[in-house]
Amino acid sequence: MTRAVCIFEDKKVRNFYPLTLTRPVYELRCGISTLWEKIGQISEENLHLLCREYLSRITSQRIKKARVNQLQNLNDEDILFVNGRLLLLDEEIALEGDEEIAVQGQTFVYARLNKDTLEKLSFSSPENIEDTLTQAKQMVKVERVEVNLLEYPWDLIRLNGEAIRADFRLIGKRGIEGKVAEGACLINPDQIYLAKGAEVQSGVVLNAEEGPIYIGEEVKIRPPTVIDGPSYIGKGTIIDGAKIREGCSVGPMCRIAGEIEKSIFYAYSNKHHDGFIGHSYVGEWVNLAALTTTSDLKNTYGKIRVHLKGEAIDTGEIKVGSFIGDHTKTGIGTLLEAGCVIGVACNVFGGGIAPKFIPSFSWRGEAGLVENRLDKVIEVARLVMKRRGVKQTEVDRDLLKKVYEVTADERRRRKS
Repeated sequence: MTRAVCIFEDKKVRNFYPLTLTRPVYELRCGISTLWEKIGQISEENLHLLCREYLSRITSQRIKKARVNQLQNLNDEDILFVNGRLLLLDEEIALEGDEEIAVQGQTFVYARLNKDTLEKLSFSSPENIEDTLTQAKQMVKVERVEVNLLEYPWDLIRLNGEAIRADFRLIGKRGIEGKVAEGACLINPDQIYLAKGAEVQSGVVLNAEEGPIYIGEEVKIRPPTVIDGPSYIGKGTIIDGAKIREGCSVGPMCRIAGEIEKSIFYAYSNKHHDGFIGHSYVGEWVNLAALTTTSDLKNTYGKIRVHLKGEAIDTGEIKVGSFIGDHTKTGIGTLLEAGCVIGVACNVFGGGIAPKFIPSFSWRGEAGLVENRLDKVIEVARLVMKRRGVKQTEVDRDLLKKVYEVTADERRRRKS
């Protein structure tokens, strides 16, 4: 039997809130694919996933081919454990080989363990897998490695262009399978892939001089749009008169206009009007109203701080935009400071500059922050999903209820 792959979350998953409140860290996108899809290519036949227990049902719903949190089966076969924060670019991890554990500093990167060793270990919970691997360190050799192990959400943005290039090389697709209208301009077409059913209308410019452009199935690109590579436009997305600068990943199923630069839109999110989004990560089912604009640079060109885990973290970067959780919406003219964090299921309106940190399930208008009602959040999410032909499931509703509970303390701290 082929060795299984098991992708796990470690304790640093909280560094990626609010993006990882609604998904495991390995389900984040960087480049063309998600982190788990890159790791899963090591072995596509036999995949285990470990995540926080409250995410097990939604993860099973989204990634149907994987076995999620099935601890009882982890000592039935040889397994390669891989940290879900690992961003594989052109590197490879051998599926087969001698038993070993690879670490970067004090962090587990991967562990190749055989069934005989696994039978000697205790698996208490998916969230304590590091304790299990610590036991294994006493039994097998330990190697030190240097890899792209993501620490914070701005790492996803910083490495996105490089990840697009690596994914484009790995996928190996070139050429035009969709429709390009006369009057569209393709610069360096050898670095452009247009999938079946995609449409590029007259007046659109695809400029792949500085990196590849990958356009998925059923994408529609309307004029006057300019897309600079490296960029990825996911399945079913509509680009409607946009300036898409280098280093962007959009979709699937997004609606984009205005200007975006070095940003990731996860899926099913809208920015269908003018406004600038730069060096930002926008979650799923987000709607950014007309003229919503992020700052991603201080006037002083100083290093930007981001509110995470109740404290301000120095990013060490001079360009950082916003990090916006799933099911959040902004009103017209919303302005976001550099390093802004907006949680899950927020409603931000009233114009002007929004607070730099907005807790999940917050309603922010002229009167300040109040709590966004859970029942209204679930109902609005159902309506939004229905408009895109997606049926809200009980699992979707339960996830929102759990995230509401998990984030109660951050709302209380904000009020005090």
